[in-house]
Amino acid sequence: MNNWNDYIYYLHQRIDEQDQFIRSLESRMQVIENDNNQKKEQTVEKVEYNFDQLKIEKLDGTLHIGLSPNDLKDIEDLSVPDSGKSSLKRQLLTELNGYLNNNGEQLIREMAAQYQIAPDTIDPAVLTEDIAKQLPDRIAFYEEEAKRNQRNLHEEETKTYIADQIKQEIRHSLSKYMEGDDNR
Repeated sequence: MNNWNDYIYYLHQRIDEQDQFIRSLESRMQVIENDNNQKKEQTVEKVEYNFDQLKIEKLDGTLHIGLSPNDLKDIEDLSVPDSGKSSLKRQLLTELNGYLNNNGEQLIREMAAQYQIAPDTIDPAVLTEDIAKQLPDRIAFYEEEAKRNQRNLHEEETKTYIADQIKQEIRHSLSKYMEGDDNR
């Protein structure tokens, strides 16, 4: 009977030790959390910008000068509307992106088959994405070409002309791409 009492006493001692250890860990954890919260709340009082020392190679994204990260939380959109884009350009971009989304991959697969290129060597999604990135510049090019050639077309005729030219250019470019060795 004495062994059982000793065993229970031993277990009780171990539980007390572990309880003290857990309390110690909890207090240390609380100190760490408090330190972490204080570090998060630290503010930077002065930031000096030396723009003459910057070298910008690629400019994209959004730069907010004079705003703190906390100010950005309350702002939904600071973009300035692009007044340079005409409704014609927006319509053409929408139409041509739809054309690429609906027909691009199929067109690429058909051309790959025509040029006897293995389907697994070409990623149609990458090609259509690359073409889509070039659409705004191509629309502007053909719009300028229409003005240069003094085509006095109505807006709808100009839109049709530009869309047809770009679709033809897409087919031609894909054909040249498939002919070349750079895709394999």
